[in-house]
Amino acid sequence: MFFPFRSSLSIACAAALLAVSTASLAGLGGNQDTMRGDQESLGAPFEKTVARNFSLYALTTPDGVRVREYVKASGLVFAVAWDGPVLPDLEILLGSSFPAYREALRPRIRSIQIRQSGLVIESSGMMRAFKGRAFLADQLPSGVAAGEIQ
Repeated sequence: MFFPFRSSLSIACAAALLAVSTASLAGLGGNQDTMRGDQESLGAPFEKTVARNFSLYALTTPDGVRVREYVKASGLVFAVAWDGPVLPDLEILLGSSFPAYREALRPRIRSIQIRQSGLVIESSGMMRAFKGRAFLADQLPSGVAAGEIQ
């Protein structure tokens, strides 16, 4: 049987959810103005610390994952880092860089290192001990070394 109301309602709901989730995600390469959506998606409020050339927004999710988003004065999220007992939602944290991460997962390895055209993603761990970081190497503020992203 065909139920036109039901399928058009489903399509409308799916489109609305996609619009809301896309608009609320900042992640790597995103803008600080959309970080409120990250807080809601990750389930905790950010605490801001101002460093010499950037701001650091840190939170701990309800399941114990520490997340840090590094933001330039221009508002660009140039790096993210995480550690904890489970992996955070990396689709949120990595933003438009998530497909590169997903592609690296295909061999099903425990540790991932991606270094391509200005993008660096490092992720490793096992149950109860995950950690990682991702950054846009060409967007690091002057005087900030990659080793400071942790």
